[in-house]
Amino acid sequence: MKPIHSLIALTLAGTLSLVGCGSTTNSSATNSNQGSQAEKTTQSTANKETSSTDIKAGVTKMLSIATDLKKQIDAGDEAKIKVTGPQLEDTWHTFEDSVKPKYPDLYENVEKYLDPTVAGSKANPIDKKTLANLDEQLIQVLNELEQKAK
Repeated sequence: MKPIHSLIALTLAGTLSLVGCGSTTNSSATNSNQGSQAEKTTQSTANKETSSTDIKAGVTKMLSIATDLKKQIDAGDEAKIKVTGPQLEDTWHTFEDSVKPKYPDLYENVEKYLDPTVAGSKANPIDKKTLANLDEQLIQVLNELEQKAK
């Protein structure tokens, strides 16, 4: 009888230890998931802050370029206009992906005025009156975006 009791006791002890290991594994998996969730939340918050910072910096740079373009149009300096116009598009590409989900209406308006402004700056001959109007509208939209991004 003793060997049977020993065998039963050993089987019970083994079963209990396996069940205990299983719950420890689940517990550590749960803790790992909670850690991952907290990390994702932290990363998401950091991405939003970076996104807002990128938008503000990008809009400031674009406003500076658009203002320079306005001065060049007023001065009639076609050579500088042809260099400055494309800089608007290059700058926009650096942060437009941050703007699109956050401010879809303003994103569309920037695109609406940016594309013809850049194209007009590359035209030969340059239609200064039309380009000046497009640039002014672009500046207005960028000012709206700047206000929203604060």
